[in-house]
Amino acid sequence: MLRCIFCQKKRSKGGDGRNKENIIEDVSDVKDGDQTPEPVVEKKNVCYEIRHSDVMGRYLVAGRDIRAGEVIIEEPALAVGPCTGCGLICLGCYRELEEISLAKCQGCKWPMCSSACPGIGKYTGHSTYECDTLKKIPPDYSKLEDLKDSYQALMPLRCLLLKKFDPEKWRAVSTMEAHNELRRARGDIWPINEKNVVQRFKKWKLDFNDEEIHTVCGILEVNAFEVGGSGANARALYDRAYLLAHDCTPTTTHTDAERVPGRPLTIRASVAHKAGDLISLCYAYTLQGTLKRREHIKHSKFFECCCRRCSDPTELGTYASAFRCPKCAGGRVLSTAPLDPGAVWTCVDGDCGYTMPAAAVQLLLKRLTDEHEQIDVNDVPGFEGFLHKYRNVVHSTHYLCLSAKHSLSQLYGKVAEYMIHEMPEAELNRKIDICRDLMKAFDVIEPGYSRLRGVTLYELHAPLMILTTRDFERKVITKDNLRTRLKEIVSCLTQSALILGFEPSQSSEGLMASAARDALKKIKTWEQIIGKIS
Repeated sequence: MLRCIFCQKKRSKGGDGRNKENIIEDVSDVKDGDQTPEPVVEKKNVCYEIRHSDVMGRYLVAGRDIRAGEVIIEEPALAVGPCTGCGLICLGCYRELEEISLAKCQGCKWPMCSSACPGIGKYTGHSTYECDTLKKIPPDYSKLEDLKDSYQALMPLRCLLLKKFDPEKWRAVSTMEAHNELRRARGDIWPINEKNVVQRFKKWKLDFNDEEIHTVCGILEVNAFEVGGSGANARALYDRAYLLAHDCTPTTTHTDAERVPGRPLTIRASVAHKAGDLISLCYAYTLQGTLKRREHIKHSKFFECCCRRCSDPTELGTYASAFRCPKCAGGRVLSTAPLDPGAVWTCVDGDCGYTMPAAAVQLLLKRLTDEHEQIDVNDVPGFEGFLHKYRNVVHSTHYLCLSAKHSLSQLYGKVAEYMIHEMPEAELNRKIDICRDLMKAFDVIEPGYSRLRGVTLYELHAPLMILTTRDFERKVITKDNLRTRLKEIVSCLTQSALILGFEPSQSSEGLMASAARDALKKIKTWEQIIGKIS
């Protein structure tokens, strides 16, 4: 069990240190005097405890045994607003808008998707008090780029408007950590917020002081969740969810219900927890390697992750950052000290003695990443070509290979020239192999009821079902073999339906869960031929 600690290990006594870094120590090792439970009174049957220590700040642990899939937290948003760097979007529902056909709010004239937008008048969208504020700041549609830039100030504005219009929510927001001292010392984020938010507020003649504006910007950078799907560009603050500690192999998954009043966030256990276990989520993309994850976390959350995965050169046996050794033809090249970005990399298989300096690793990663990102999202030959081209450069489970395979797992069977019922046996088996490769990695880096596993299990069932059906029709499969194959397909669909059934019903994952349930019903007809499958 890992415990969390903010990387600087120095905080003002008033700071909670809520963005936590993992270090290789047991939570149980914290001295009794440093760790005290806080009362939780918001709901009956709460399954977690809020604890505090001088080195960890506040964090959540399981207050009792928690089942995989069990809800840990479900709470409405305190504030919702546009993401930094978004395009022109509706202020009510956050959908991207076409510049040539903009609808406008009837009150403030700011961009909306339509006069019937479901977010009009709601605090999670375009509230009446925001509209009244923006009436005094009419947008200039002759300067669309400046209008887009102004969106960076809207979420901070919504938070600050809570002071007057919803003091209870403001109290909850204002207790969150902003890390002002660190952000001010960084020399990049503070000046950007000064230009894009503070000066924008002054231009708009809004009566907020510079320090509180910067503080709200920090609160958002440190604690906000990206929310929404289907093209939404929103971020939100929640009252308790931000207390979850970070880990690069998270123990929870979360979803937000954008169509439900209050836009609640639901955090579920993706794996079982024992009483006292740390409850964690990942602040980075789990399908990245250690260098990229730690770089992102340090830049955006202001600490350096030292979790078990980051500390292990093999990334818990996944080799998600491993290169191929050019000297001994296939050996694995790993960092000698993964927590040090300047460390030398060396071949760990055999005695060839090959090494790579950190600068060479960074250059190679940049070149590979740039090429990977140039591949069109629907280009099956492009992703396959990438994997083939660099098969002797990166390990087959390198995160860039996993990313390419993740794309291929969903493209095979769904794009022109690769529709599932038209695919030859070789391509169907290729999709199966890709899905199995992914599952081996996902079982380690996102175990349990994770979205990645649910989607991949659904993708795996399709080629298995097509090949089984074809073999049955050709009468080249025995009844026992047929039963064995169908058991695996049923297992894939059952797990997928369970995992993705936690997603909003109209999301792509929710629709996939529905399709998995339908497929399970159809498989039941096979029992008339071979008897009970499971």
